[in-house]
Amino acid sequence: MFGLTLKELKITDSARDYLEKQISDNAAGIRLSILTGKGCSGNEYDIRLITESDVSDKDDALDVDGRFTIYIPKGDSLRFFGTEIDYETDSLGNKRIMIKNPNETSRCGCGESIGF
Repeated sequence: MFGLTLKELKITDSARDYLEKQISDNAAGIRLSILTGKGCSGNEYDIRLITESDVSDKDDALDVDGRFTIYIPKGDSLRFFGTEIDYETDSLGNKRIMIKNPNETSRCGCGESIGF
């Protein structure tokens, strides 16, 4: 069975710390997916908290050092190979999750919409 590991999907220490703090007691973990038909480039990343009832057998589950679980729809898993998830502060002091994916073929000027 196919599944991502922390070798194929890198998560920086700052992103791990930030994501772990976002998870409440009733959350099963985080779902990372690609929404199609969104934005100028056709796709957007979606990262959100999910509960146990949201977990599906159609998800790959990636344990992040026993701290939390990232669920990725199996149809999206290959697109995340080689991706790095980081929590960054930009030059204006804004903090956000950044997804650096080498599989993207394009990215909208706003940085929110991506193509494959």
